[in-house]
Amino acid sequence: MMGRLLMLVVLLLASVTAALWFANQGGFLMLRVGDVTVQTSLFVAVVAFIAAWVVVTLLYGLARRLLLAPGRIRVRWASRRTHKAQRELVDGLIELAEGRYAEAERHLEGTSRAAVQPLMHHLLAAIAAQRRGEWQRRDDLLAAADAANPRARVAVGLLQAQLQAEAEQWEQALATLGWLREKAPRNHRVLMLLARAMQAVDDHAGLADLLPDLRREKALPEQELADIEYRAMGQRFDELGVEANADSLGRIWKSLPKVRRRDPALQARYARALIDADCPATAEQQLRRWLRQHWAPELVEVYGELPVDPPQRVYDRITGWLRERPEDPALLYAAARQAARCELWGQARGYLEAAVERSNNPAMARMLAELYERLGEEEQARRTYRQALGLDPLGNSLPRIESAGH
Repeated sequence: MMGRLLMLVVLLLASVTAALWFANQGGFLMLRVGDVTVQTSLFVAVVAFIAAWVVVTLLYGLARRLLLAPGRIRVRWASRRTHKAQRELVDGLIELAEGRYAEAERHLEGTSRAAVQPLMHHLLAAIAAQRRGEWQRRDDLLAAADAANPRARVAVGLLQAQLQAEAEQWEQALATLGWLREKAPRNHRVLMLLARAMQAVDDHAGLADLLPDLRREKALPEQELADIEYRAMGQRFDELGVEANADSLGRIWKSLPKVRRRDPALQARYARALIDADCPATAEQQLRRWLRQHWAPELVEVYGELPVDPPQRVYDRITGWLRERPEDPALLYAAARQAARCELWGQARGYLEAAVERSNNPAMARMLAELYERLGEEEQARRTYRQALGLDPLGNSLPRIESAGH
């Protein structure tokens, strides 16, 4: 404020000084144009020049403003539309979170053309359409998102596959994911969704082919990968049907990576496939070799299921292991099963009682209850059945006691 006042005082003093100086000058200015002659004092001429310069400057500024006005109006209008689009985006997000899908889609799409980045508007509107069950509308909005920003094509495709999977449109999801895998073969999300879609349609062969990529990219938790591998191998075993034998099962087993053949769950599944194919001797050899390499309850359980004749040979081997591992509940259960096959009911009872004391496995308790029933101990059988049901309240069936004579 003080600076402006000082500047005004300086201008006034300069003006007065200039006026006095011009007044003391005796000169004049004469301008002749054709027959017209204009004569005036130097002071008036300078003032007239300054006034003319001011007028011209004002007229030029006015004309320039008039010429630039349409562009400025357009810029300002576009800015207002952009701000409105941003507000509508926020409103659409809130409505989407609140479950007001129709309002969310209207707000998001209504201002998508004015948005700096319409991609987000289209994608969120597609989600809102999905929630309303408008599949075609969803796909149209995703196509608009793809056209709005081709660089986001993979991201748009991933969202489309995710929404198709949520709607259980598995065939469409598989088609979308197949295209995505060509574009981004190592994308973690693409592989994960592809695995889930293949699981949904029971495409075990496709899952088996996909497993190496899933493992390399760590696209799924290790346990889920193991479950997929287990089911895929089981499916291949089942597809053999009556042609299953030790050789055909062995070829499938050897096709697995060496590191996977050390998985006890897969080893147990292979051994059970050998038993189902009437190759118990081969299964026994494999199980014995694996148990020497690493002790695993899954393998011990299958060893107790072996229908080898004579059963005494398997039973003797298990009892030999029990001398080294007398507290192992899985081994005690296996010994009980093989003792039952040998019709050694007293020993089977002792092993089962010891196993039930050391484990909460309802199958062990149910088998012990059946054994009590067979031995005529009805009250003990009822108590043990109740114990088994308490451990597994959904269990409705009881396993048969395997024996050589029954």
